Amino acid sequence: MQYIKAKFENSKRSYTYQTEDDVKPGDIVTNDKGSKLTVVDEPVDAAWIMSFGADKVAVVKKYVEPEKAESEGD
Repeated sequence: MQYIKAKFENSKRSYTYQTEDDVKPGDIVTNDKGSKLTVVDEPVDAAWIMSFGADKVAVVKKYVEPEKAESEGD
């Protein structure tokens, strides 16, 4: 599990999340509500995580573009 910073599309503020996926700045991740966030290149404050509680940090997953269904009528 790694800790990253990500922000919502129209937000200037970044938030700390945890993920098991291999992500880098610029990648898109999604939270449990399906919202898309962009991974940013900012340091994560380990002291903040320890004081807040690692079990309370939200989990995100790397966004995978859904494959478009091929048209069925030929």
